[in-house]
Amino acid sequence: MVETLIRFYRIIELLENSSELRLKDIADSLDIDKSTVHRFLKTLLKYNFVKINPSNKKYSLGLKFLNIATKLIDSIDIRNIAHPYLIELEEISNETIHLTTFDGKRVVYIDKIESREPIRMYSRIGNIAPINCTAAGKVILAFQQEGVVNSIIESLDFIPLTKNTILNKEEFIRALQDVRKVGYAIDNSEHEENICCIAAPIRDYSREVKYAISISAIRTRMDLTKLITFKNILIDKANKISSELGFI
Repeated sequence: MVETLIRFYRIIELLENSSELRLKDIADSLDIDKSTVHRFLKTLLKYNFVKINPSNKKYSLGLKFLNIATKLIDSIDIRNIAHPYLIELEEISNETIHLTTFDGKRVVYIDKIESREPIRMYSRIGNIAPINCTAAGKVILAFQQEGVVNSIIESLDFIPLTKNTILNKEEFIRALQDVRKVGYAIDNSEHEENICCIAAPIRDYSREVKYAISISAIRTRMDLTKLITFKNILIDKANKISSELGFI
């Protein structure tokens, strides 16, 4: 039973990180024979956890996960508390504001206020992003317990997404140390080439950092140097949200 569940999870995790995959691609990646993978996929198809593109016979995640994610997001009170502050930040900075949480390995966007500027960035509520190359990821991870930090760092692949992506453990550890010193994190076009970002931690009644609030900007409109001028306002809004969550 446990082995079966692990195989289901491995298939889902593989599809999560890919747009579409053929049966053979899945079998080869997981080192499981095609007939076994096909049997698992048939079950996942039945319950809408995966779907198949009829034109190319490739598999991808199904709408069931979107339904689950939506219900999870709707159940989080943090959005109701933080949303007015997100609006205020957008009005002050005129840039895109995100509220994110942490799923153990990545950050998840749970709320967003879009910039009023004509050129906008691509991000959606429910999207996930790496910890090591996002401001929100760094600022959440930096304030976790040492054991959690070390465990997650050891599991990171440090895949280069841009020329500025941090690619080794030592540099990333130094970046987290800097975050703890200054109280906020930066993304200097490390996740996306033309996007820079700053993020501040949100603490709850348990004093743990489970969320982050960030300002993201398109570099041609506002570079990182200009964006950092909003750091005090960003930290102030994060602290007010923390206070409403019971942090003293």
